[in-house]
Amino acid sequence: MASQSELATFRKAIKHMHKIGMKRAQEGDSEGALYCYKEAAAQIKAIPDRAIHYVQEEELEEVDQWHSQAEELATKLQDQTKISMCLDVKGDIKRLRGDIDGALSDYKKALETKLTKLGSEDIIVGLSYINIGKVYEIQGKYDDALSMHNKALQTQLAEFGDDDPCVATSYHDMGQILYHQGKYDDALLMYKKALKIRLEEFDDDDLDVAKTYHNIGLVNSKQGKYKDALVMYNKSLEIELAQLDEDDASVATTYLNIAVVYQHQGKYDDALSIMKKSLATQEAKLGGNHPSNATTYLNMGHVFYKQGKYDDALLMYHKSLEIEQAQHGENHSSVATPYHNIGQVYSKQGKYDDALSILNKSLQIQLSQLGENHFSVATLYHTIGQVYYEQGKFNDALSMYNKSLKIEQPQLGDNHPSIATLYNSIGLAYIDQGKNDDALSMLNKSLKIELEQLGDNHPNIATTYHNMASVYDHQGKYDDALSLYNKSLTIQLAQLGENHPSVARSYHKIGLTYDHQGKYDDALAMLNKALAIYIATLGENHPDTATCQENQAEVKHHIASFTST
Repeated sequence: MASQSELATFRKAIKHMHKIGMKRAQEGDSEGALYCYKEAAAQIKAIPDRAIHYVQEEELEEVDQWHSQAEELATKLQDQTKISMCLDVKGDIKRLRGDIDGALSDYKKALETKLTKLGSEDIIVGLSYINIGKVYEIQGKYDDALSMHNKALQTQLAEFGDDDPCVATSYHDMGQILYHQGKYDDALLMYKKALKIRLEEFDDDDLDVAKTYHNIGLVNSKQGKYKDALVMYNKSLEIELAQLDEDDASVATTYLNIAVVYQHQGKYDDALSIMKKSLATQEAKLGGNHPSNATTYLNMGHVFYKQGKYDDALLMYHKSLEIEQAQHGENHSSVATPYHNIGQVYSKQGKYDDALSILNKSLQIQLSQLGENHFSVATLYHTIGQVYYEQGKFNDALSMYNKSLKIEQPQLGDNHPSIATLYNSIGLAYIDQGKNDDALSMLNKSLKIELEQLGDNHPNIATTYHNMASVYDHQGKYDDALSLYNKSLTIQLAQLGENHPSVARSYHKIGLTYDHQGKYDDALAMLNKALAIYIATLGENHPDTATCQENQAEVKHHIASFTST
């Protein structure tokens, strides 16, 4: 069955459809009113299959069978209203089963029927625009999705004005698409429009208000505004705990996103503590093999991966994989995700052949399920490129990076943070090929995008400054390198605090640059700072800790040699 928060959402949608019917009846439009009442009834029938995280396959089959019979009868009676309703629900069922193309086909057929019956500006036609927009969003066709949602919004504004809950939902949905496009300021604008309406229309403790706070937190997190993100998540959590049981899926999701912020902040123990608590609650309510548990295991794996605890990360990723395989079989996109993460761990362990094997397995699943132009496919090309980079196969790495870029750039445009990340990876490959000018060109492209999209103080910008400094270090321009390393460090200290591994890496690089300049005492001081943070955050057995200790020993040797001469 559905969670309480999902059921609340369905109830609001049904109530709203009933409200439209009453308005049509008052206007003397009996046919339009009847359509709305039938649609509300169909939505009540469809509640079990709309609860995507809780639906059982046998429930889907039962609902599917019922609607097939209804559609057959509606066709015989030439009841266009009923036919379009059946097509909508059939589309919902196919979408839940992962048949995205089939869902889109049914939604488009429903739209054609409604357009013939009701005209393009009817509010009921707007519901089809929303359904089609949701499919386009799943497919990563974000501009098409926005176009559909905007069409729906226009029907809502014409019908209800600019302060209706349906209008708020459209703003919210459009904010979500803009978030996926990396247009974070635009996404925030939409979410704030939705929040304003919801705060005026609903109580402060309404679950839709909580959802909007939550999504604003997601944007803040992407922008590197981790403190702001935590404020929003905690606002959302306060409402959810007042309205829902602590074991509700929405509560678990909020806890999980708070934990992700802690992970970004380098507070790995805090992140794991929350994830373990969430997992225990989910297992108690849903059992051990629920998809939500797979997501939590995956996120725990990410924390262990960041800590360099690769065996623990693999254990978590394999647990996630087992649940996804049991739920979806071998060839589902959800199975491809843990394969992807397992491949990344193998790469870090130096098991490059194993990494490439499992990453290509993930790639084949994604290609078969999502097509060759999906972002998940682009992400895999990027990761495969990183494995080649670690192997020193820089041309192969660049080939993969450019495949990824070829998919992402037409869909996201030239100014998306993901494009900036790819430029960074290409720049690093050029550095190792000794193509310093090409590297700086790529890194400057990356920096320009990040400054426009993320502001001056995002951790990603710190990373780009760090990589540009590496170029100058390679060129022997040590003062320029130190200037950029210190720019990077300033951002990291402000955003991440003193005890974050990224801060340690900046101290580490500054130390090595001082070593290149022959400033051995300064170098040793920086390496000592770096080592203390590595040990505190990553432990004594992490590869970064070991590398720092080796560099520290080399500097001490330089000091000893200099002193003895």
